[in-house]
Amino acid sequence: MSDKVVLSYYDSLIHASDLKLLEGRNWLNDSLISFYFEYLCHDVYKGTSNYLFISPEVTQLLKMGDPSELPLFLDPLNAKEKSHIFLPVNDNSSFVSSGGSHWSLLVFSKNDHKWYHYDSQRGSNYRDARCLVERINKYLKKDDLAPLVDATCTQQDNSYDCGAFVMIYAERLSEMARKGEDISCCFVQRQEANKIRETVLALVNSLKNTSSISS
Repeated sequence: MSDKVVLSYYDSLIHASDLKLLEGRNWLNDSLISFYFEYLCHDVYKGTSNYLFISPEVTQLLKMGDPSELPLFLDPLNAKEKSHIFLPVNDNSSFVSSGGSHWSLLVFSKNDHKWYHYDSQRGSNYRDARCLVERINKYLKKDDLAPLVDATCTQQDNSYDCGAFVMIYAERLSEMARKGEDISCCFVQRQEANKIRETVLALVNSLKNTSSISS
């Protein structure tokens, strides 16, 4: 049986199997995180050019691909001009296939000249975050390389909420940054992990019949 596409939204595709992941205690995949990052970019911060939300697929290419090719991905996105860059980090070590077992969020703050790493299972994705920081710092070509800060954030109490927390952190931190607040820590209620699943499901259902912004 084919896995039906239920929503095409900018560069994101949501299949029926993706929606099933929102219904229970499931690890959220790159398609769902990519969709939510697209939503933040095109709906929540529509017309705002200061934020760059990079998809999980592109983040993996930045981490595992040829470092000399970073400009091919980041130049068209005007990455050097952004005040904040949001990247979902995965511990997958494959260059060509999806996978991995844990998500975290990496944020570059141009104003602070720092990288903040929000890991709901602290330390799990540090190596992968460090790899991205080293690569993108070289791309940014600053004399003073931006350091990586292990940000304080809410910790998950199960094995499957990491992706949910990445979406929550991205939404909360982008709003905090917009208000000029300190983003060195991000505390949320653990039950928000369930609420974000409901939110994403409702968003998909509301957008799937709106052809004017689904493309």
